[in-house]
Amino acid sequence: MSVASHSSAMQSRHDVHHEAAPDPVPVTKQPLPRRKFVRNAFLALVGAFTATSAIATYRMLYPTKVTGFGTKVVAGSITDVRATLATQRYVRNPEGRFYLLPAADNGVIAAYWRCVHLGCTVPPPNPALNGNIQCPCHGSLYDGRTGGLIHGPATHPLDYFPVTLENGNVVVDTGTVIVRQEVHPDQVAILP
Repeated sequence: MSVASHSSAMQSRHDVHHEAAPDPVPVTKQPLPRRKFVRNAFLALVGAFTATSAIATYRMLYPTKVTGFGTKVVAGSITDVRATLATQRYVRNPEGRFYLLPAADNGVIAAYWRCVHLGCTVPPPNPALNGNIQCPCHGSLYDGRTGGLIHGPATHPLDYFPVTLENGNVVVDTGTVIVRQEVHPDQVAILP
């Protein structure tokens, strides 16, 4: 083999080697690195928590409750209240948390059903107790007609709410709790 043929064989071998190399692989997008993924997930969780907290705070500061305890509650029409008081001796209103009691022949008082001693819920007037109200927690006894205190451990009568008459209805303002030391006739709302 001559030098020319050897060099041409080497050349062809070298060329073949270069020709056989594949084209460069196009660069594809790398998957998201783990640190970057964890950071983005953490930031998303913090953002969701912040948004949820902001919504909860907004709802707490701007309540939408417009009925029930803390507002004006319609206890019933004047005729319905009169009829119920004639037979049952009280009108229970769970929405407003009060009892309408027959404080006078033609008047009512809205007694808050929370005992003034320690805040227990008192039951309605009990016929077995001569129509009086007794707290189930510590035994304070209240007059079933006015909510006045008969004996303790409570120190004053049941609190009451202002009663007004509007459009033929008895309306009780449960947003205004009135604490009293004694029962007075001016606390009674007169029914026409």
